Amino acid sequence: MENEIKEPKTYLNYGVITGLILIVLFVLYYVFTLYTNKVLGWIPTLVFLVLIIIAQVNHSKALNGNITYGNLFAVGFKTACAAIAIYVVFLILFSVFVPSYKDQMMEVSRQAMVKKGLSNDQINAGMAIGKKFFTVSLIGGTIVIELIFGVIASLIGAAIARKNPQPQNSMS
Repeated sequence: MENEIKEPKTYLNYGVITGLILIVLFVLYYVFTLYTNKVLGWIPTLVFLVLIIIAQVNHSKALNGNITYGNLFAVGFKTACAAIAIYVVFLILFSVFVPSYKDQMMEVSRQAMVKKGLSNDQINAGMAIGKKFFTVSLIGGTIVIELIFGVIASLIGAAIARKNPQPQNSMS
């Protein structure tokens, strides 16, 4: 094994850090009811995007740019997946141990339906479906939306990070 370069596990480190930061932001938003502010609601998404890109840039630096666009994309995507996994586990635990969270989110949904001018029958039907599928939609929605943003960040980060892959010497 000639001078095999061991790749750093940047994606795992940044994935854990990103997941934990998302959890802290979630708790802050919950405690201070910031989730109702649409502008502030984008902050966790921006943090998620930026940390994925930083992970890719630092991974490229650790390898002195000896990495391809595809491999950098993979680092970003793995970072996103690790962060999402940690965040989703937290969301499951939070929704189990803090049942008032579901009630608060259902009330936010009710207010949004009232604001749209829906009838009481429509609101009650929507609330019944929302209560029934709350956990599934919380988890599924989080995974799908965060994966989409993870792919976007991975594409951007792979384009931004320095790439200067060295040709591999193959011995035939």
